[in-house]
Formats: sequence, C-alpha cells, structure tokens
Amino acid sequence: MSQPNEPVPAPQAPDTAVPAKKVKKVKDDSGGGGVRGIFSKITRKLIWVFSGIIFAGIFFWGLVEIALFGPTPSVPIAGLVGKFSIDRFLLLAGIIALIPPAIVYLGESKRRDAIDNNIPHLIRDIADAGRSGMTLTRSIEISAEREYGPLTKELKKLIAKISFRVPLERALQYFADATGTTLSRRSAMLISEANKSGGDIQESMESVAKHVQEIQYLENKRRATLRPFIGVMYISFAVFLVTVYLLISSFFKQLANSTFGAGSGAGGGFGGGFSFVSLPLDKITAVFLYMAMIEALFAGLVGGKMATGYLKDGLKHAILLMMICFVTFVFFI
Repeated sequence: MSQPNEPVPAPQAPDTAVPAKKVKKVKDDSGGGGVRGIFSKITRKLIWVFSGIIFAGIFFWGLVEIALFGPTPSVPIAGLVGKFSIDRFLLLAGIIALIPPAIVYLGESKRRDAIDNNIPHLIRDIADAGRSGMTLTRSIEISAEREYGPLTKELKKLIAKISFRVPLERALQYFADATGTTLSRRSAMLISEANKSGGDIQESMESVAKHVQEIQYLENKRRATLRPFIGVMYISFAVFLVTVYLLISSFFKQLANSTFGAGSGAGGGFGGGFSFVSLPLDKITAVFLYMAMIEALFAGLVGGKMATGYLKDGLKHAILLMMICFVTFVFFI
C-alpha cells in the first residue's frame, strides 16, 4: 500500500509585522522618522543664532574701541598688540562666529564615522544569529543587545518600532533616516530587500555584510589616498603667507618709506620734473589680507570636501587657516 505524499514545506516568508491593510495607516501616522530631524534642524538654527550673537558682540566691541581710541586702535590679544580697523573687527567677528557651527559639524562627523565603522559588525552579527535558524527580526533583536557605539541607541528604537507592530521595511527606513549616513541607508535597503526575497536569511545577510565591508574598505582607501592633499593645502597656504610677508615687509614698505626729489627745474626728463607719490601701504596690506582670507576659506572647504565628501567638514580647516592668516597680518605685518 503506497504511502501518502509528504507535505511540501512552505517557503520561508519574509518577516511581516502587520497585515498589508495596516501598513498604509502606519505610514500615514508617522513622519518618516522626522522627530530627530526636526530637533536637529532646530539645533542648527539655534547654533547659527548664537553665532550671530557672537558676531554682533565682537562688532559692537570694535565700534566702542574705534569710538574711544580712533579709527585704528591698538588692541592687545594674548600678549600681542595689533592695529585694528573696522574691517579687521568684522573679519575677527566672522571667524569666531563660525567656531560654534564648526564644533557641531565636527561632532556630527565623528558620529557619522562611528556609525559607518560599526555597521559591518552589526550586519555580521545579524548573519551569525541567523545561522541558528532565527528569523531576521529575531536576529536583529539579539544583535541589538550588543554595543555598537551610536548605533546602539538607534537599534533599540528600531526594535521598539517593530514591537509596536511597525513593518520591518518601514522600521528600517526610520533607522536609515535616524542614522543619516549613506552607508546606513544602503545597508537598510539591502536588509529590507533580503527580507522581501525570503529564502535563506543567513546567506543573504552574509552577502550584505560582504558588500558593506567592501564599501567601507573603498571609502577608507579613498580617505587614505586623499589625506596627503590636506597637508599639501596647508603647506601651499603657508608658502603663500610667507611670500606675502616678505613682499610687504621688504618691497612695499621700502617703496612707501622712499621719497624721490620732486624737482621743478629743467633737469627732469619729462620737462617739469616728476614727483613720486608714496604707496598707501595700509590699503595694499588690506588687499592682500582679503585675498588671503578668501583663499583660506575656499581652500579649507575644498579640503574638507576632498577628505570626507562633505563640504561642511572643511569648515574647521577654513577657520584654522583664516585665523592663521588674520594673526599674521594683524600682529606681524
């Protein structure tokens, strides 16, 4: 007597947390994980408001100095005495006002790097957890119990959303928006696609982990290749400052202090002689100062763009170069 056919096991379906009819409602009720984004935007605006207050304070201090001591007062700073004017007060105010945003962007850059460095470890741990037959959601829950730096907090939020019956794909989108890095968005997209495809989750996650590690390796290699150009930028700007210093101190100052006889006799080659007008040294110095400040600003921003791919990461380089330029012109030239 023939045995009945064994039932064929159904293929593993991707993790779903709510029925399809409820997905749209969850999507409509939420703001795309934008709470942190709104808070971040408000923080940035407050930082720029604070920078505006700093700029206004230094500018008002300059107006007081000019009103009390004349158009070019001598101001001692850190043991050095320099000649200031209204434009130099404006430059100093602008440089110092850019420091708070640069600090915020530096913190964001460190957080972004920490997230990108921990994502390969997270995906590898999810793949290892999947070897025991766990579902993708359970593997993420197990991996979230470990420490991944700034990723740990976002992982706990991801698990909390899943526990509230938010679909895994939607929760991963929240996770990508909260972390805010390109690598995290790619990783979230790949995990979501692996969940939709079903099948062997462990094999899919190992492929995702390998792909993410390759991306991270290429990014680190790109940064290591471009890092020497940051040093070249500083060296070239230092050469420019030294050249300007020598040019002003040994050439333009000599011309400004030199006087040629203004002969009214017939000995002049131009009929009535000639008179030499002294060069306005302060205006020439101001022109070189503006040129150097513009070069420092754009060199720093371009250096940050080359190093990390983000223009705002070059603000710290721009501030440092502009401060070096300002101190050189105000206190040494």
